[in-house]
Amino acid sequence: MFDRMHTASRFRVLALIVAAVLGGGLLPSARAAAGPARPEAVPTWSVRTPNVPGASITSLVGVTCVSAGDCWAVGDRFKSSSSNSGPALIEHYVGDDWAPVPAAPALRGTLDELSAISCLSATNCWAVGMRSGSHPGNLLEHYGARSDWTVVDTPAPQGELSAVTCESANDQCWAVGSSSDFRSVMTFRLVGGTWHYVRAAPLSAAFVEVNGVACATEDDCLLVGFATPRHGVGQALAERWNGRAWSRVTVTGELLGGGSLAGVYCRPGSSPTTCWAVGQTVTKGSGLIPIRPLVERWNGNSFTFVHSQLGGPDNYPELKAVACAVPNACQAVGSRGSGEDEALVLAEGWNGSSWSGETSPSPLYGFQTLTGVACPSANDCWAVGEGLNHTGSGSRMIIEHFSS
Repeated sequence: MFDRMHTASRFRVLALIVAAVLGGGLLPSARAAAGPARPEAVPTWSVRTPNVPGASITSLVGVTCVSAGDCWAVGDRFKSSSSNSGPALIEHYVGDDWAPVPAAPALRGTLDELSAISCLSATNCWAVGMRSGSHPGNLLEHYGARSDWTVVDTPAPQGELSAVTCESANDQCWAVGSSSDFRSVMTFRLVGGTWHYVRAAPLSAAFVEVNGVACATEDDCLLVGFATPRHGVGQALAERWNGRAWSRVTVTGELLGGGSLAGVYCRPGSSPTTCWAVGQTVTKGSGLIPIRPLVERWNGNSFTFVHSQLGGPDNYPELKAVACAVPNACQAVGSRGSGEDEALVLAEGWNGSSWSGETSPSPLYGFQTLTGVACPSANDCWAVGEGLNHTGSGSRMIIEHFSS
């Protein structure tokens, strides 16, 4: 599928394939699963694939909601497959519709891409990503009281920021990512309105990708991703912040072929701490074919593997993001399929005791995936992603809504 996608978009998909080859697995399924996760509510997923004026290629990667009527989604946009500069894509949901809003202007010869967004309040949001081209490195954008997006510099080191989480209770944010050589973890903390670099746990690896970060309290945060040693398969990566330092955490339930974690969510203020992390795991020697989802539950001290009914012959799920409105109502999204160029979107629901598949539309063509999810309430969630256009000329963003 690479000849149909922009260079920068190829980089993101290539990262998925590297995760697969080195231990993370790849791809998704051929059919959407049936049956709602919470039959008592009978919620359903609906879908839209909006166009953006002046951008024939669009992709959304992350989403967050301040309230049911105020949500943000971020990603990238290109005029054509040959574009090599331009601003990121930001969509805002206010009231009852999504609409594009201007991102911060891109520097000359620089392509901006955003991967995640989180808000301290309706007028205080942060989005993170990467810049490529003439000014490569971290991309950090802020939305403030003037109701516009501006770029904020981060301290060294430079690389690619992939996730951000903000906790309004303690006025704190974390932004995480991978170094420019993809061999180390980067973490930045917003304290007192200023971003500071914080050293991650020591790690010796040939390749590292950080995918998510979440906090239950100011002194209890998790970051997730995967790391490939110089010899051996890639393994799921998790680190915990205890208020003083980051330390490695053991991930349970991985198969012999390794695994990866792509998303993490913690219930703010939960006591005892409750977090979910999702990804995938593979059998030894299975190559690009993942065998089952990797779903982990964190209790504040350790991870426990939680069974998901999906996984098996011709049903290869990859979970990319997870969110919970209340303890017994969570959503995990991703993709599933049987080959590199073919995948449909995937959604699973947690009802307090088990995960089960849900019917979710796959409106586009070939490779389709959901990469972000946010839930203002148990029966109100938004998921975003991308899929190939039916014409084969690039990708288009996908927005899905979960409601009763």
